[in-house]
Amino acid sequence: MKNALLALITTLGILGCNAQSQREKEKKIRLEINTEFDEKMTECSAGVAAVSDFNEKTEFWNICELKNGSRIISIDSHKKDTYYQEIYFEKNGALIYAKETENYIPKNHFTQMAWNCEFYVKNGKLIGLMSHGHGKTEDEEWNPEVIFEMYKNRLTELKQIKK
Repeated sequence: MKNALLALITTLGILGCNAQSQREKEKKIRLEINTEFDEKMTECSAGVAAVSDFNEKTEFWNICELKNGSRIISIDSHKKDTYYQEIYFEKNGALIYAKETENYIPKNHFTQMAWNCEFYVKNGKLIGLMSHGHGKTEDEEWNPEVIFEMYKNRLTELKQIKK
């Protein structure tokens, strides 16, 4: 009995340490990506590079081509009283970070309800996300992997914008 209890405690301890180290690894990767993203954003000039209407609303695109194969794509739009923003950060042609924002802002008001979600990607796999506010992440049916489909669609749309 003592041996079984000792084995159970040891197993739970090892699993707990492994979970802790996994969270620490994810936190470290998020911090590295955030730091690099913030540094790269300082190299980007604000402004609109293109305007589209692919999604039944006017969208303003800013495409920032950076050194070493990095790129930041930012898309801002609004529909009725909701402001939308999508940001995609690529390194060496691969998505490593994305952020989706939806803010409810009626005319002549400040933001009434805000939601955003940051997605962290490594080797083409979603390794973590951080969500703030009230929005999609509260829906039990929401799948965070949808960010990959959104990104793929945006790349397709980007190719359709005339030079």
